[in-house]
Amino acid sequence: MKLIVILTVLLLVGFAHASHAQSCQCVAFRLDDIQDYWLDTVQTKVIGTFQEKNTSLTVGIIGNYFGNDTMVIDKIQQLLQQKSPKIEVANHGFNHEDFTRFPEGLQYILMERTNQKINRLLGVSPSVFIPPYNAINNNTMKAFDENDFQIISANETEDPPPYLLKNEVIHHLPGTAITGNLNKDDTLWLGYNHKETFLDIMTSLQKFGFAVIVMHPQEYANRNKLNYSNNVNETQVRELVQLIDALQKANIKLVTMSEIPNYIGPQTIPSWTSNVFSWYHKGKISENDVYNMVQYLLGKKTIQFSPSIVSNHLH
Repeated sequence: MKLIVILTVLLLVGFAHASHAQSCQCVAFRLDDIQDYWLDTVQTKVIGTFQEKNTSLTVGIIGNYFGNDTMVIDKIQQLLQQKSPKIEVANHGFNHEDFTRFPEGLQYILMERTNQKINRLLGVSPSVFIPPYNAINNNTMKAFDENDFQIISANETEDPPPYLLKNEVIHHLPGTAITGNLNKDDTLWLGYNHKETFLDIMTSLQKFGFAVIVMHPQEYANRNKLNYSNNVNETQVRELVQLIDALQKANIKLVTMSEIPNYIGPQTIPSWTSNVFSWYHKGKISENDVYNMVQYLLGKKTIQFSPSIVSNHLH
């Protein structure tokens, strides 16, 4: 009943019109902290899930901790060779360090070392830089530019909007949704259910025209008290599968991060939904109510994602 009342009120006041702003209306998954001999069974299971679902993925590699674990390297190489689904390799620092602690010259060297190692081991040159701890400053951006990156992905706090997609040389594409997060004590990673992440994605699509979903291996590992085991948390993997299924059912384009600026089309989410998402994030409407509302609007094609999107090649 509450859902019907919300929809009726908003439709009657005439808010059911989509913005015509240019946007990607696409989603990229970003898996951080890829490294040797650390939850490698879990890492490869998550990567393999994207392979099974024929879904693109961007992986953030920590340069100094990568290169000897054949389980992880072989899985990434396999996907790079297959071409479909697409896997993209991003630079996630050399030692997972806070780059803002260092001068520009050292930041440049740390980025370069990881790029060189990725190129030597995997034969690709990263265009995406994921700053550890989301920490960036002016020197980071100078070193970023000198290393010929094209996309930086921090978060909305450290790298606030606007995020322009069209005719830009450097693209700021922060993480805007997550599949899990640390608890209040910063001691445990807690996985989210697929509905919660799906609503964060829809909020991001409405606000920015794209969404980058941040994941960490810890969310998909079983725990023994405060210690993570190298065993897969099948419950969270099922939540990931349900999330991918929900996005594919909605006809939302799933891409690598570097592909986001390549797809520009009209905004297709009604502007009035921003009110509903805001109420949801303030706790005024339940998760199930908003999730059901979005599914209703998708079914009625009030929210509609088109598979045919205009190409706008990345510089």
